[in-house]
Amino acid sequence: MVMVLPQYTLKTKHLLMKCPTCGSEQFQRNGHRRGRQNYRCKNCGRQYIEAYVVRGYSEDTRQLCIKMYSAGLGLREMERLTGISHSTLYNWIKQSGLFSSEETSSNDTDSGH
Repeated sequence: MVMVLPQYTLKTKHLLMKCPTCGSEQFQRNGHRRGRQNYRCKNCGRQYIEAYVVRGYSEDTRQLCIKMYSAGLGLREMERLTGISHSTLYNWIKQSGLFSSEETSSNDTDSGH
């Protein structure tokens, strides 16, 4: 009967990891942050974690919100429907070029009144 030790599986898991900067497989454990193990590359010194979580909204969501704005929905109404902050929606629409320079400057100056 062969027993597999948890330490052995842990080491094989580490053999698959590479530094995201230089690709080196030589690293050491370097503490924890937010409950996740940190590693430090022995070659370049970069600190990294095993896997990063992709954050943010998908491009499909962004395009849908831009279409909603083009169809005449207001930012606050879109915020209520989607749960996405009106500030985020405003930035997306501004980046898409749908706001003219006059609308942008008038919104910035009227925000205090």
